[in-house]
Amino acid sequence: MFEQKFDFYDKTVLKSYNLDSSMRYQLNMLDSLDLFTRKHSENVASITCRLCEYLHCKKDFTTYCTICAFLHDIGKMFIPPSILQKPSRLTDEEYETMKTHTTIGYKMCLNDDKLRPYAIGPRCHHEALNGTGYPDRIKGVRNSI
Repeated sequence: MFEQKFDFYDKTVLKSYNLDSSMRYQLNMLDSLDLFTRKHSENVASITCRLCEYLHCKKDFTTYCTICAFLHDIGKMFIPPSILQKPSRLTDEEYETMKTHTTIGYKMCLNDDKLRPYAIGPRCHHEALNGTGYPDRIKGVRNSI
């Protein structure tokens, strides 16, 4: 039996979605922070898109998830560069500040009509099924916050 190999990093089969101007503007703002955050957001979006394709998700759902992934770290625009770009381990206080990027990104999206549908991406991307994530320590799977 033929076993299909699936390379999540194969960029030749990635689909790109036309982001509207609000989304492009927010992503371009990430460039002003550091190259890593922007590139990371693009990589997360690419892998998310590929994962949805691998799971045979509907195109609309794949698009939705991909846009959420592009925007997941958008709240980092308001994290001080001294913390965001710190090369060594963060202190407990710095880590608490860094964790606020989830709720900041969520609020940013809620305040923009075009980004509002994707607000859950920034808010929940550090949650864990066992309840150890943040900001809401969600345990298990829920349909909404």
